[in-house]
Amino acid sequence: MSNVDRHDRSPISGDWQEYYRRRWISAEDAARLVMPGMRVHFPLAGGSVVQRALAARADDLAGSIDVRVTSPLVDPGWFSGDLSHIFKLEFELFIGNVGRPAHDARRGSYLPNLFTTAFKAHDERPGEAKPIDVTFVNVTPPNPKGFVSFGPHQWNKREYVRHARTAVAEVDQTLTRTHGDVWMHVSEFDYFVEGTPPAPDPAVLEAELARTEPAKRDELRAIVAEAGVDRVLPIVRYLERMSPNEVRILLGIAPPPREYEAIAGYLSEVVEDGVTIQIGVGDPSAQMPRLGAFDRKHDLGLHTEMVAPGIARLVDRGIINGRRKTLHRGKAVAIAWSGSDPEDLRIIDDNPAFELYDPSHVLNLSTLSSNYRQTSINNALSIDLTGQINSETVIGARMINGTGGQPETHIGAFLCPGGRAITLLPSTAMNGAVSRIVAQHEEGAMVTIPRFFADTVVTEYGIARLAGKNHRERAAELIAVAHPDHRADLRAAAARLFG
Repeated sequence: MSNVDRHDRSPISGDWQEYYRRRWISAEDAARLVMPGMRVHFPLAGGSVVQRALAARADDLAGSIDVRVTSPLVDPGWFSGDLSHIFKLEFELFIGNVGRPAHDARRGSYLPNLFTTAFKAHDERPGEAKPIDVTFVNVTPPNPKGFVSFGPHQWNKREYVRHARTAVAEVDQTLTRTHGDVWMHVSEFDYFVEGTPPAPDPAVLEAELARTEPAKRDELRAIVAEAGVDRVLPIVRYLERMSPNEVRILLGIAPPPREYEAIAGYLSEVVEDGVTIQIGVGDPSAQMPRLGAFDRKHDLGLHTEMVAPGIARLVDRGIINGRRKTLHRGKAVAIAWSGSDPEDLRIIDDNPAFELYDPSHVLNLSTLSSNYRQTSINNALSIDLTGQINSETVIGARMINGTGGQPETHIGAFLCPGGRAITLLPSTAMNGAVSRIVAQHEEGAMVTIPRFFADTVVTEYGIARLAGKNHRERAAELIAVAHPDHRADLRAAAARLFG
């Protein structure tokens, strides 16, 4: 299984089927490609077959391996197991539910970068970048011309394949067919592994439930009873990484908090007809399509990192049609359809109205700012009275997630002529005990969006417009949309800070 010099490759023009046939190996052989001292990467929403095979090799490895992951979907044993002496974890862009306990326990570190700058050191300063030795991605079976795609979750997989010394593809027959700049020739991969998950059945669901902790298991059983086995089976692979509330949101059965309905109403006020929207996943943005925030809009465009449940149905209804878009007119554009619910994916499957592109294009600031009135819709954990937005940490410096594509989408929308960068957040946390609008962030809190890019903030109490306002004026705007129980303390703090 000698590696091929990836830098001297070009797509094969001859018998690609023979190349494809000869390059099939077992998951166990793929795991043996990884040797101590190497750096391997499992990109976002990738396959799990080789991850489990690699973790199973732990006892055979004589040294450590650097493993880079992004919002992992499964735990092969190196997040919760005692394998930290072998697998040195690095989280890129987003930590996620599965990886969070390992990061909390300091068994992994976070890599602060952006989608669009992730390979800058590799491309421009190779002497300063540690090589990516092996990357593992999941792909569709090849088409008649020998090209594969990455299903609905493209993300930066193609970019990792082209930067890694060795690239291994897990071939998954079940991946949704997508359109756009999604193709990659089989000759650009070194090896192929069977990656089609077994067809979900009630026994698989039961086995997945049995692996979860008792409290979560009881909640998931209640969800199955409410939604039905048939609706839960398509997402059975994701139950391990999702909280019960996230499962309810994905299935469309989560009753939204009352404040989210108010936020949706205010969001509808600031999103104008014809604008090009980006929407993040998480609360409260994930609830906005289902709460009708866009129902009375006309000619919206979509240019986004990922989507919230229900977005594909807005395209299907013609509310999002891209008629006024500057770029990719008439197309709904993303880097992944992650965040879609099962009905969304049914609409997207082999639908040319939906297109995927690499992050280096979609999230490039020049691309975003060239769109027609790009409007970003993202979430925050807290915001201080100067407009500094924190979307990553709680209780001081505890990271619960990472930046994802929020900095690029927010700043790109802010820089776009006629654009707007909207931040959503409920006014309080912990059942009202803690204000999310704070006088100053706690020590160690991370600023995701600097104050000079702060724009429009929406809570259940209204809309704060920060662009062009000084610190004192911003404080007044934010206090007006804070929870009434916390306004007096915030006014006193503002007087002390700004006079």
